[in-house]
Amino acid sequence: MFRTKENRSNTANVMVHSDITEANRLKTLQEYNILNTEAEAQFDSITRLISYICKTPIAFISFMEEDRQWIKSETGLNMKETSRSSAFCNYTIQNDTLLEISDLTKDNRFSDNPFVTNNPHFRFYAGSPITTAGGYHIGTLCVMDYEPRYLSDQEKDALKILSNEVMSHLEVRKKNVELQQMLNQARQFQDLFNNSNEIHCITDSEGKIEFINTSVQLLIGYSVDEMLGKTIWDFSVPGERERVMPEVFRAISLGKTHFQVETRVITKGGPIRWFEWSDVIMNGRWLVNGRDITTRKEAELKIQNLSIAVEKSPAGVVIRNAKNEVSWMNEAAENIIGYQLEELKGRIFGDLLIGEKTDLSVLKYARQSVAEKKSYEIEIVVYKKDGTPIWVFISNSMLFNADGQVESQIGIIVDITLRKEAEQQLIKTRQDAIDLSKSKEQFLSVMSHEMRTPLNAVIGLTRILKEEDPLERQKDNLNILEFSAQNLLSLINDVLDFTKIETGNMKLDPAPLEIHKLVSQTIESLSFKSADKDLRIDYYIDPLIPKVVTGDSTRLYQIFMNLLGNAIKFTECGSVMLKLFLEAEDEDSVSIRFEVHDTGIGIKEDKLKTIFDAYTQAERDTSKKYGGTGLGLAITKKLIELHDSTIEVQSTPGKGTIFSFVIRYLRADKYTVPIATNINLDEPIDGRILVVDDNAMNRLLAGKVLGKWLTEIDFAENGQEAVEKVKDNDYDLVLMDIHMPVMNGLEAVKTIRELGGDKFVKLPIIALTASVQRSEEGRFLQAGMNDFVLKPFEPKDLYRKIRAHIL
Repeated sequence: MFRTKENRSNTANVMVHSDITEANRLKTLQEYNILNTEAEAQFDSITRLISYICKTPIAFISFMEEDRQWIKSETGLNMKETSRSSAFCNYTIQNDTLLEISDLTKDNRFSDNPFVTNNPHFRFYAGSPITTAGGYHIGTLCVMDYEPRYLSDQEKDALKILSNEVMSHLEVRKKNVELQQMLNQARQFQDLFNNSNEIHCITDSEGKIEFINTSVQLLIGYSVDEMLGKTIWDFSVPGERERVMPEVFRAISLGKTHFQVETRVITKGGPIRWFEWSDVIMNGRWLVNGRDITTRKEAELKIQNLSIAVEKSPAGVVIRNAKNEVSWMNEAAENIIGYQLEELKGRIFGDLLIGEKTDLSVLKYARQSVAEKKSYEIEIVVYKKDGTPIWVFISNSMLFNADGQVESQIGIIVDITLRKEAEQQLIKTRQDAIDLSKSKEQFLSVMSHEMRTPLNAVIGLTRILKEEDPLERQKDNLNILEFSAQNLLSLINDVLDFTKIETGNMKLDPAPLEIHKLVSQTIESLSFKSADKDLRIDYYIDPLIPKVVTGDSTRLYQIFMNLLGNAIKFTECGSVMLKLFLEAEDEDSVSIRFEVHDTGIGIKEDKLKTIFDAYTQAERDTSKKYGGTGLGLAITKKLIELHDSTIEVQSTPGKGTIFSFVIRYLRADKYTVPIATNINLDEPIDGRILVVDDNAMNRLLAGKVLGKWLTEIDFAENGQEAVEKVKDNDYDLVLMDIHMPVMNGLEAVKTIRELGGDKFVKLPIIALTASVQRSEEGRFLQAGMNDFVLKPFEPKDLYRKIRAHIL
C-alpha cells in the first residue's frame, strides 16, 4: 500500500508491462466507473472474508489512479484514499504475482514510509493485483498487520482467488451498468416514440398494424389495442384507398420503396382530419409515419379561396417585386388602369399613369416611402391607357424576407372617382350652407336693427310721456301703447332667440348665479299679470340648495319667464308654483330639479309630443284666445338642452300641468355675493357724451333720457361725423350706433382708435345697437368698443353702463 524512498519520485510513471502504457491502464480503470462510488455489499463481504481467512486486522480493496490510491472497501483501516507516491499497492500492480512483505521495517523500499515510521506503524503487507481480462492491473486486494508475519499457502491462495473474485464483480457490475444504460435508452426512446406528435406504426405486407405508438389515441382518439390488427383504411373516409393506392402500386412496380400520400381520417369523435403518411417498404413490412396536416390543409384552402377572391375582387390588386416591377395583377386592376398584365409585366408602371392633373408631390411621397421600406396610402389622379383621368386610392404594403429585405409589394387600387366627385359636391354644398348661414345671420342682424330701432323710440318715448305727469285719460292710452310695444318686442325676441338657437349661435355664459334671488325677483316681476285673476303665484326652494351656483342667469330667467308666463296665461284661478328641489350633489356640483305647477286648462295627451314644436300650440284657437307665437316652449326646450338636460311634462286636461327638468350646476361656494345697490336715476353724471345715431327719433329719445343725468350732450348722424367731432372735442364717453350710412359704427371706432394718443385709445365707447347676434358682440369688442347696450334699452341699464366709465 505504501512506498519506500527507493524510486519514490518516479513510481507513478512505472509501466505495468513494457508493451502496455500507463495511459491505457488508467483508461481501462475509468471504463469500470468504480471510482468515487458508494460502498457496495459484495465488495465489503470480500474484505471481511479475506481478513477472516488471513487473520489480519486490516483488509481493503483499492484502485490506483494517476496520482491517487482510492479505497473502495476496507476493514480496520478507516481510510478512503492516499497519494499514489506513498502507496504500498503501487508496487503490487507492477507485477503479475502476489506481493508479500513480512516485515516492512526490514525492506528498504518501505522502511522509511511514514505509515511505517509513524502511526499506525504497519509491519506486515500482502497484496494481490486485480487484473482485467486485457491484462491491466487496475487495483489490489490487500491485507495488513501491526506485527511481522507470513501468510500460509492456503491464505495466499485465498488472497489470489478473492482478488479474481473482485474482478469478476467488477465485470458483472460493468455489464449491469451497461445493461441499465441500454434499458434507460430504450425507455427514453419509448417515451420519445409514444410522446411524438406523429403516428408511428409497423404493418405487415397487407397493411395490418402490428405495432403502433400511443400517440395515436391523442391524434385520432383510438387506443393502441383498437388499432392493432386493423389497417389505416379501416379508419379512413370511404373511397380514400381507391383514390390513393393505384398511384402507390404503380410506384412499387417501378421499384420505389419510399412513398408520401395524404388521406382523410375519421377520428373516434367523428371529425375528419387530414394526415400525411410517409411510408417505407423494408423486409416485407411497411414502416409508416403519419402527421396531422389538417391546419395546413385548411390554410391551403383559405389561400385558394383568397386567391380566387383576389382574382375576382372588385378592387385592383397589383403585386410588384423589390425593384417596383409588376409581376402580377388581377382583372379589376386591368379594368381600372386600362392596361393588361402582359403589357406591364416586368415594367415600372408608375410613369405610364402620370398626367397633367397628377399631383407629383404625392407621387414623390409614395416613392420615398418605398425607398424607406415603408407602406403607404395615397389618393391621386392617374391616367388610364386611353388618357382618361381618374381618382384612385392606393394602399401599398411591403413584404419582407427573413433578412429584413423587401421581397415584394402588394398594392390595392380602388377607383374613387365617384367618391371624389361626391366630395366636391359636398364641399360646395357645405360652402353654400355656410354662405346661407352667414346670410341668415346678416339678415337677422339687419331685421333686429330695423325692428328694434322704431320700437326703441316707441317704448322710450312712452316711458318719458308717462313720467311727465300725463292726464288721467292719457294714462290709459299710454299704458295700452307700452303694453302693445312690449308684446311686440317679446314676439321679436322669441323669433330671434329661436333662430339663434337653430343656427348654433347661442352659447351659455356661466357666472356666479344667485339662484334664490333670481327666483324671488322672477315671481315678483310676474305678480302684476295675476292682478285681474283669482290666482296665487308663489315659489318654494329646498333649503339644501346653495345660495350661489355657477350658471347662466339670463337663460335660466328666460326659461322661468316662458314656463311661468305660459302657466299664468292658461290659468284663470288657483295657483302657479315654481318649486326647486336638491336632486343630487357631490364635491364639485349640485343637481337641481325645477318644477312649474299650475291649475290651468291642461294639455291633452295626444298634444304633449307636439307642444315643443316651433310655431305650434296645443289647440288651433289657442293663439286667437291667448295670443303668442308658439315659440316659447320650443325655445325653452332648446335652452334646457343647452344645459345637457331634457324637459318633461305631465298634464291632466281641466286640472293643470307640471313642467320639470334637472340642471347640474358647478358649485360657487367661494363666491362672495355682492351687496345690491339701488340705482338712483336722478343722481346727475358729470361728463360730456357724444351720441352717434342715424335715426332722428333715437337721437331725440337718447337726448331726453340722457338729459336727466347730463348737462352736455352732442349728436352725430354717422360714423364719419363722429370721428370729426371726437377729433375736435373732448368727450368723456361715446354712445355709438352700429348700422349707419357713410361710415358704420365699427369703422368709426377703428378710425378713432387708430388716431393714436391716450385721448383716442382710452376714450370709452359703448355700442348702442339693435343687433342681437352673439357673433357681433365679439366683433364690437374686437373693433375697440368698451361695452354695448341693446335697444330698446332700459334707462337703468344704460345709466349703469355709463356710470361704470364716468365716475
